[in-house]
Amino acid sequence: MSRHALKPSARIPDNWRDRLPDPAMYYGQHVAKLGKPNGTGWAQGQCPFHDDHNKSLSVCLVGERGGWRCFAGCGGGDLIGFHSRLRGLDFRTSVRELLEVCR
Repeated sequence: MSRHALKPSARIPDNWRDRLPDPAMYYGQHVAKLGKPNGTGWAQGQCPFHDDHNKSLSVCLVGERGGWRCFAGCGGGDLIGFHSRLRGLDFRTSVRELLEVCR
């Protein structure tokens, strides 16, 4: 097991925000038909939270928070909230999973 691996009951490390995956990499793997980012780093794709035939989801591919917003009413937030909703997980479990992605 890697020294950075987290056990399910492990405490989230103090530097967890610095260890989250790159938003461009993460959203590139989880958002269908993700387009190229505009000048401010936002890209549009299909929202995984509803039957989306248009690109109603915007995600921020730059910066550390990885914001997202669905313009069809599914909500918005940051990368952790997106992962939490996508997987049906609580905050702590979502953070643990995201940190595992970065090992």
